[in-house]
Amino acid sequence: MAPVAVQARAPAKIILIGEHAALQGCPVFATTLGLYCTVQVRERDDDQIEIQLPELQIHRQYSTGALLDYVREVRQRWVCFRNDPQTHTFIGVRGNDVDHLVKCAVGEVLLKLALEDIRGCTLRVQSSIPLDAGFGSSAALAVSLSAALLRLFKLSPQRHPLQPLAMRVERYQHGLPSGIDHNTCLLGGMVERRREAGNRFKMISWPESTVHLQLHGIEIYHTGAARESTGHVIAATRHQLEGRDNPLLASMHNCAERFRTLLQSRSPAPETLKALVHDYEAALECLGVVPKAVVQVIRAIEAAGGAAKICGAGALSGDQAGALLVVDAPALPELAHYRRIDAPLAVGGLEVQVQ
Repeated sequence: MAPVAVQARAPAKIILIGEHAALQGCPVFATTLGLYCTVQVRERDDDQIEIQLPELQIHRQYSTGALLDYVREVRQRWVCFRNDPQTHTFIGVRGNDVDHLVKCAVGEVLLKLALEDIRGCTLRVQSSIPLDAGFGSSAALAVSLSAALLRLFKLSPQRHPLQPLAMRVERYQHGLPSGIDHNTCLLGGMVERRREAGNRFKMISWPESTVHLQLHGIEIYHTGAARESTGHVIAATRHQLEGRDNPLLASMHNCAERFRTLLQSRSPAPETLKALVHDYEAALECLGVVPKAVVQVIRAIEAAGGAAKICGAGALSGDQAGALLVVDAPALPELAHYRRIDAPLAVGGLEVQVQ
């Protein structure tokens, strides 16, 4: 028999170097962060899917048939977006439903079941990961919820691997993600995504000792949720990094390769790290994804001898851009307006328990 209940949890993540450029095939580096999305799923004896999202004050119920129809429609809209990746076509994929990602994950798993095996379940999601802020809230949810549902319905990991399922669900949230987010949440630690021959990509796990050696002393802040979704920001800006010999993309690629060289060093190099963070932040500002209010805080950090960059897609408008990575900055009044994230880096990845 299938397990009666399953609990799964996955950590947050932040991108260290490589956001946006990763979508053009450049290397990207990310690490997990000790904030978690925890999902509990339990069998029901009917065909209803009960969704509980207490942080969002959401408690809804759908039939399995309704969620199958929902995800089939989203699949078709995503294909339209893939063929014409514009802001308006992405809006058709993402929609406005608060529980959109949850419905997509459930629907995708239901599609894998034989008709006679389809049944309902109750699921509850609790998360300490900030939303719309570059901390990987959707990736952690896609990984943990997909893993829990696969285990609940006793689907073989050989025939139904988790990684491509989580990637599909992430596409419904972000459009054309690089894959670094959900792979980092899944694998844990620090992860590099690098292109190999034949336009294939490899995920490389870096040892925890490297993180502690080269990233010792960095601080993470939350500037507030971005006004636009990650997918919206990417759809609106990706054209700026397209084309051969693109100077902005070349600058970002160079930073990523320099970061890799830093990680290979056996001695800490804080000044090198600050220079890399400064240079990549400058590129992100050229891309137009760092609001003026956040830029002003970063200039204050630099004037005090430190460096900082946003982590993730950023924002097109407003005063907030999500995650902010800070290196070697004293206590500044400008930073006091932001929430400091007191959580360890490079924590373990997905955990699943049958209850």
